Amino acid sequence: MKNIFFILLFFSATAFTQVNLSKGLKAYYPFTGNANDASGNKNNPSFNNATLTKDRFGNANSAYHFNGINNYIQIPNSPSLNFANQITLAVWVRPTGFYYDICHANSIISKGTADYYPGNYALRYDDALFTDGKGCSGDLLKDSLHLNFRGTGTTQKTYTPYIKKNQWYSVIYTNDGTTARLYVDCELKYTVNFKETFTNKDDLFFGRTNDSFFPFWTNADIDDIRIYDRAVNEKEIVALCKEALKKDTIKPITLTKEIPLEKRNNQLVKQIAVEHDSISVTLYDNGDIDGDSVTLIYNDKIITTHQRLSDKPITFTLKVEPGQSRNELVMYAENLGSIPPNTALMIIYDGKKRYELNISSTKNSNGVVAFTLKE
Repeated sequence: MKNIFFILLFFSATAFTQVNLSKGLKAYYPFTGNANDASGNKNNPSFNNATLTKDRFGNANSAYHFNGINNYIQIPNSPSLNFANQITLAVWVRPTGFYYDICHANSIISKGTADYYPGNYALRYDDALFTDGKGCSGDLLKDSLHLNFRGTGTTQKTYTPYIKKNQWYSVIYTNDGTTARLYVDCELKYTVNFKETFTNKDDLFFGRTNDSFFPFWTNADIDDIRIYDRAVNEKEIVALCKEALKKDTIKPITLTKEIPLEKRNNQLVKQIAVEHDSISVTLYDNGDIDGDSVTLIYNDKIITTHQRLSDKPITFTLKVEPGQSRNELVMYAENLGSIPPNTALMIIYDGKKRYELNISSTKNSNGVVAFTLKE
């Protein structure tokens, strides 16, 4: 019966919000066994003494641990790391300790010497909001219970909940040229007017700053750093920050009677060679949430039906057979929603490796994704 899976870039005469996590991506560090840049811009480290560790999914050698003493990653300055007036910094971080020197900041991402000079950009966590900016008064950190994440443009008011050690957080900072925003675990924590450029001659650092007097060493596990030359939109923020939230995995259903499905053409969207025989697939509506409903078919077997697409993840696991076996995932549109066609954003995890697809299905054709297992 059909072939593969779905997600879509949906075109319409009316503009709408799309999810495209590759657009404007200037540096991407998935930390899959190394610290190389996966964006294609070759922003690879010149120095790295951090230690590979488990990521938020429990995968070994898929994140880096920084010891808060002397671990850091340094990436040479390049034109692709300098931006006009827009930026997004996105990261997954698990604080495992706090910096106790005369300034109490912990630097996750930093580009530019000296704190917040024009053209610099940074993402960190500290007690500056709780102490009304007195974290650099010269006293060592005494209170580690009231730390917040902050970006280059920041509010002056503290927010809750405060950071807890040994917990993974999604932290996303955006600036659209006028307004800076910070999101923690999908929740908007602050909005502040902040007009700035993000261009300087300094190297990019993870785990510390490029300031020997205020190095702001970070004691944490860090993963999936993304740097964009634009402010990602709200749907893209959801796609980034919900990846590790606990999801209900749908299980193949046992049908008591046959579900009548129209015979339609299968349109192959992509064929992917995977390294693991078990892969995770997550599905969202792409664009406006307009009532799209789908049936999913894997190797001619219906695995779920009447699934309404939304900004909430639909997640399931697929077994990929070796050799010449068919491994085809089909998205069958039960309707076209209020804005045709039926569209979806699919995120696939093959171990640590991540794929994003945009797929559509119509009353005449099914979106299909095929998988082969690497030998």
